[in-house]
Amino acid sequence: MNENKMGVQPVNRLLVSMSVPMMVSMLVQALYNVVDSIFVASLSEDALTAVSLAFPWQNLMIAVGVGTGVGVNAWLSRCLGEKEYPKVG
Repeated sequence: MNENKMGVQPVNRLLVSMSVPMMVSMLVQALYNVVDSIFVASLSEDALTAVSLAFPWQNLMIAVGVGTGVGVNAWLSRCLGEKEYPKVG
């Protein structure tokens, strides 16, 4: 049985099974920054300021990377669905 789960499973089950890993990943990323801030705060106030200034830039880079990945994935899927294999490369 080699069926695509997107075509046979109920929507609610798909939402849970596909969103929970992403939520856990985001939670781990947020906890990483919190633990990092707590550790760095014990070193000095300047170090905590540096980490606090780097956090938004880190989130921006992650957002650009994920957004680009999602966009490229959608474009590739569309090209493959339209059987335009030379565009895919």
